[in-house]
Amino acid sequence: MPAFVTIKRKRFAPGSAAARVTVVIVLGLALTSPLSAQALRTDGPTNPTAILVEGEAAKAEIVVMLTGLAAIERDMMLGILFLNDGLVSKVGSHFTHARQESLPLIKDGLAAAGIADFEPLLVALEGATDDDAVKAAEQAVMTAVLKAGSALKPSDQDRIMAMVAGLKAAHDRFNAAGPTDAVDYQNGWAGLIVERGKVDLLMKSVALDDIILSLPDPATAAPVTFDPAPIAELLGQISALDASI
Repeated sequence: MPAFVTIKRKRFAPGSAAARVTVVIVLGLALTSPLSAQALRTDGPTNPTAILVEGEAAKAEIVVMLTGLAAIERDMMLGILFLNDGLVSKVGSHFTHARQESLPLIKDGLAAAGIADFEPLLVALEGATDDDAVKAAEQAVMTAVLKAGSALKPSDQDRIMAMVAGLKAAHDRFNAAGPTDAVDYQNGWAGLIVERGKVDLLMKSVALDDIILSLPDPATAAPVTFDPAPIAELLGQISALDASI
């Protein structure tokens, strides 16, 4: 079972779509507990150990693969959230995005690294016909993702660069000039959740907690207004730290 610890809670006005929002932190394990897009539980940092960064240059292909694996984790999170709330994305199940969009970008690299193809697991997930089968298939995918990330043997520098890439990808989903399309918003929201624990390990910062807690509920079909400036500021802080290493 995942380990959860509480950071803070935000209460919304009675009758709002999100009566209470919290943020999930998965400490090296897949999301196995039922989640809700209206009340995503957070349970935030224990006292994480600081990352000891090696001086070696990160290999670009490993960073790309780590970023792609994080994108699949994002797709799995959104798929489970929508399943548990009985919601349907206007572009269909978020589960399909992993096989159609995220995996193709890293499939050849994973194969070259000797990592077993987990496309069959994604196909099985898409073909699952009931909630229990879907959740079991999603767990199998997440186990494969975690094993793949470990098998790549990334350096700490690789992990930092992948985290920065993931945060930037999430930031770029939000439209600073006006409302953000619902699907882009959902992907940006989930991307921030996926990267949250990694930021804590690097910086022991509550900045991303505050950003996530300020985000509107992702269970929406309408465009969402959100200013991504705080994400850009956090990226600047991380980039400055990375440059000093």
